[in-house]
Amino acid sequence: MVFTKSLKGRYTFKLVFKRGKYTSNKYITLYTLKNTNNDSENCLGICVSKKHGNSVTRNRLKRWAKEAYKEIEKSLKKGYYIIVLYKKNIEVENLDYTVIKQEIEECMKEQEMVIYD
Repeated sequence: MVFTKSLKGRYTFKLVFKRGKYTSNKYITLYTLKNTNNDSENCLGICVSKKHGNSVTRNRLKRWAKEAYKEIEKSLKKGYYIIVLYKKNIEVENLDYTVIKQEIEECMKEQEMVIYD
């Protein structure tokens, strides 16, 4: 990810959850908040609950979200905190990468993060 750093720290996650805008789809919820400290990079965080399965399954979901973000990264606005939160009531067996990618793109467009299509 060229223009993105990993979002770390409990305080930052709580700040984005409290003050950020959010958009929901069937499988994910996307939170965004303007980063006042750095306008040249985005910070991406991905949350997957332990209720989604074992570590292999959770890491697969994280990889899918990162890869989907990488594909649309160059067309996004910069200087934001972005959190991808998987919903707890989903069945992981029914998911695949294309569904996750489509949902992340829809959420980004709904929040007007995309500069061009």
